[in-house]
Amino acid sequence: MKIIVTGHGNYADGLQSTVKLLAGELANVAYINFTGAMDDTALRVEFEAAIEGSDQVVFMCDLIGGTPFKEAVKLSDQVDQDVAVTSGCNIGSLLEVGLQLADYQGTAAQLATRLVAISKTQTTVFQHRAIVQDDEEDGI
Repeated sequence: MKIIVTGHGNYADGLQSTVKLLAGELANVAYINFTGAMDDTALRVEFEAAIEGSDQVVFMCDLIGGTPFKEAVKLSDQVDQDVAVTSGCNIGSLLEVGLQLADYQGTAAQLATRLVAISKTQTTVFQHRAIVQDDEEDGI
């Protein structure tokens, strides 16, 4: 199984930098930026090179409907490999799944579903709460 992280600008490089800082390099994870100097054909060529030799691939794209997402979807429909495409997943999901990728036994669609589920779980709003202290209690 291989994960390809892709997105606009230096999105992929940013996630790679964060992953490297937190967990080191992740095996079987590739990072492909879609920069202003590229067009959809150039991106497609990079995608094709990245999936070569992989039976199962999950694309982790930044935005639904953007060029990286659309090119990954088109490619997924035209190759013989087991390919799934996600959008909007976060660094926490990449870390959790990426650290277990070597032992993964499911399909690309199952891994894609897991990436999305983890991302949803980790997306939250911090809620401030009042802390009530008991002045009569000693110690911690």
